[in-house]
Amino acid sequence: MRARNWLFGLTCSVSLLALGPAGCTDPGSGESETGEASEEGLPSTSTSTSTSTSETSSDASTSTTTGDGDGDGDGDGDGDGTTTSGTGGPAGACPVDGNTYECGDGIDNDEDGATDDNDPECTGPCDDDESSFQTGINGDNVDCKQDCFFDGNSGQGGGDCTWDLKCDPENPGANINCEYTGGNSCNNKPPSTPDTCIENCGAITPNGCDCFGCCEVDTSEGPVYIFLGSGPDCNLANLDQCQSCTPVEDCLNPCDPTDCELCFGETELPPGCDEPTCPDGAQACGDSDNPDATTCPDGLFCITGCCLDFTPPN
Repeated sequence: MRARNWLFGLTCSVSLLALGPAGCTDPGSGESETGEASEEGLPSTSTSTSTSTSETSSDASTSTTTGDGDGDGDGDGDGDGTTTSGTGGPAGACPVDGNTYECGDGIDNDEDGATDDNDPECTGPCDDDESSFQTGINGDNVDCKQDCFFDGNSGQGGGDCTWDLKCDPENPGANINCEYTGGNSCNNKPPSTPDTCIENCGAITPNGCDCFGCCEVDTSEGPVYIFLGSGPDCNLANLDQCQSCTPVEDCLNPCDPTDCELCFGETELPPGCDEPTCPDGAQACGDSDNPDATTCPDGLFCITGCCLDFTPPN
């Protein structure tokens, strides 16, 4: 295992799946090459993610393992149910408030065949909506001033990251009353990513995402960046319902599939990889061919193939 590859401050060209000019807009400037908000929608296609159990489809799907019939449904060789790669059991309560949400209750709430951290729309244990990338928690990640998308508290302070959606010319906040404005106010308010933001939020940011929930996904027309908080219909099967966004390079966790990293939105490892590459000390998960690697310890959540600790820092 190697340490998480945080390549802060680099340009968009560092990504293996490079975007076009719109994806390389400087988020600190608040302006695109034209100085106008993007009006082009995303391709109305599903991701190109494939699994061992499906043909190309507009529906998100995941790889599965099947148990042997004793009824516990954990798919580890002693159950009669099927489970997608991941923990194989309830992911547990949100460590921020102690509540158990949809992505930790052990129930396939959106009936897509994937449960909790097996579900690609789940971004952590503090996520109450398995059907979309929004967390579904009242007031969470719907502010124009975003903090760490993945920490479950939707509040600034304590070293949190800060970025105003109104300053992104890709207009990610169009559906949550945070339309792009630009101008001098944005020029004077670049994204704030202090060391505490990088240390705390970076540790739980999925491969291919920045700390504000701007994540790269594959489509039939190539890779695009989507804002996970775009709206209640934004999911892998409906990427046209997701708004584009400009990743903040200072807190971007780029995904490197050539190093066997599992990228956001993917359910299968890159060809030739036996298990996901994770940060030092993190346990790999989500490998359906390796039952010993499919269960995260209690209190951890499987994100892009790695067991991560979402417990807030002291």
